[in-house]
Amino acid sequence: MDKLIVIGPSSQLLGMRTVQKTKLDFMQTEYKTFPDGECYIRIKIDDESTIKDNEIIIIHTLGASNQADQNHRLLELVMIISSLKRMHAGKIRVFVPYMAYARQDKAFRPGESLIAYDICKMVENAGADEFFTVDVHADHVLKSFSIPAHNLNPMKLLAEYVKSMDLRNPVVVSPDKGAVQRSKSFARFFVFGLSR
Repeated sequence: MDKLIVIGPSSQLLGMRTVQKTKLDFMQTEYKTFPDGECYIRIKIDDESTIKDNEIIIIHTLGASNQADQNHRLLELVMIISSLKRMHAGKIRVFVPYMAYARQDKAFRPGESLIAYDICKMVENAGADEFFTVDVHADHVLKSFSIPAHNLNPMKLLAEYVKSMDLRNPVVVSPDKGAVQRSKSFARFFVFGLSR
């Protein structure tokens, strides 16, 4: 089983950097929005048998950009996974650096949606075999997957980068109450060293 990378529309730079580091073969995606607002996506291949029985790694973030919002990005991801499944990919691993809607994991008022869990089901039902994200808002959201799901912690790498800047007495602040624990976790690397 060969490994191939499919670079989603929202992660072009990260996808190409990953290809350079891993030396894996890759496929770009062709995408557009129809006049009525519908998404169009196509994996750029000439022969669908290229996909059959191979392990495919999709790199596609769900973060908004000036080109598309989270909803658009989510639908693109589902469409990519679904296309790969239809073409009989052997295994589909999905790498989503930013998982949109992950903060909507608790109901604070009657009638609120817990869409975070439904996003997991959408990805899985489209045909994903494994899921990776970075620093998800709440780990327990990933437990709603019945496929392996991983939350990658970037704190050590970020701390190494900040330390390389040779700052004196850096201060770590939290943007809001919900991020206090993350900020404390990050600050520990400067107090106790990078081994944590």
